[in-house]
Amino acid sequence: MSKIKLNQLEMLIAVVEHKGFSAAAAVLGCTQSRISHAIVELEQHLNTRLLHRSRTGCIPTPAGARILKDAHKVMQFLDNIEQIAAEMPQIAGRIRVACFRSATAYILPPCLEALSRSWPDIHLDIDDTATEYHHIDEAVASGRADIGLTIHGQLPDMYSIPYVSDAYVLLIPKTFRLKSPFSWHQLENLSFIQPNANTQTETIERCREMGLRNEVRHKLASDSGIVGWVNQGIGFSIMPWLSVLPVPENIRILELPQPLRRHLFIIMRMENRHDRIISTFVNFLRDKALIRTTGVWRSGMLTFDY
Repeated sequence: MSKIKLNQLEMLIAVVEHKGFSAAAAVLGCTQSRISHAIVELEQHLNTRLLHRSRTGCIPTPAGARILKDAHKVMQFLDNIEQIAAEMPQIAGRIRVACFRSATAYILPPCLEALSRSWPDIHLDIDDTATEYHHIDEAVASGRADIGLTIHGQLPDMYSIPYVSDAYVLLIPKTFRLKSPFSWHQLENLSFIQPNANTQTETIERCREMGLRNEVRHKLASDSGIVGWVNQGIGFSIMPWLSVLPVPENIRILELPQPLRRHLFIIMRMENRHDRIISTFVNFLRDKALIRTTGVWRSGMLTFDY
């Protein structure tokens, strides 16, 4: 026999407090369909209807109102447990992180340094070898990683937290002469090097809507490979700002005619969202004061999405 899940109670509370599935989904960082499915499962398990649904919102049925009171008590008990744990003097453990090279190099260092000073017994295993974001998503979903940094903010059975964003930029060889103002047709005789990542497809299509006409001459999987080719004058490319770093001396960086941004999320499995060690680590990751000490923030490459 199935049991009531804590996330079902949390979603029920959110739907009632925020008067609808859409607002609840925004608060919890998941899809409306996931919340709707969880509520239906809970109603089927309890064999009673919990909500009256209408175009103007959701209100609890009489049975739903009674259950909602106990649901609040359950969540309060959880908060009390977390508070007791928070008052304990030390925490220790190992966190496995899946991300990409430029995040490890340019965003994480001050956060990790501050974490190690405050909680020296929390240790990290960081895998930043992913060349595709779905590799990061799969590592977290399969349990090979506890936390991931990805561009996918709404994944099944995942809890996602908005993080930071950087702009997509144009990389061209310095030897290639451009007239001002920039226009895409000036690049027609230059080879286009496209990142061999499925997640770049939408960005390239947006650039084509702006006027990009070049056919793809080369595809490369690694950021460093693309940067190296552009530095050698082989062609031009479009990449997220952080992925270009460090910028070689023979590359010129231009803003796109219309700004496009890569939005990053911290993801974890739903059952880990209340894990104290993981929550502690996430708090350091999202510490704005720490992020503001990074060179990429001071140079204007990053913005907060929270």
